Amino acid sequence: MVNVPDEEAVNYRYDVQSMIKNPELTRDDKNRIRDHIEKDCVGDCLLVIGMQGMIKVHFHTDEPEDLRKVLDQYGEFENFEIEDMKEQYEAFKAKKQQEE
Repeated sequence: MVNVPDEEAVNYRYDVQSMIKNPELTRDDKNRIRDHIEKDCVGDCLLVIGMQGMIKVHFHTDEPEDLRKVLDQYGEFENFEIEDMKEQYEAFKAKKQQEE
């Protein structure tokens, strides 16, 4: 088992997953949205997928509201979920310590 120092366990605190709907969105809008996120947001693990009328975004960031502001320009939110990865990592570590 590899030990990962705490400061390296999570690069960005929040895992954000969102689905935006807009009947005018096309698959080609994925690149435009990806470029906009890369320009205006700080984070990693960016994934933008979609089809006609729907785009799904996955992103790790410390500032989920910056991402929300960008995506708000492209349609209505079907969902906007934020998970605290640092909290999840701490819970995982605590469980592992209890098991040992």
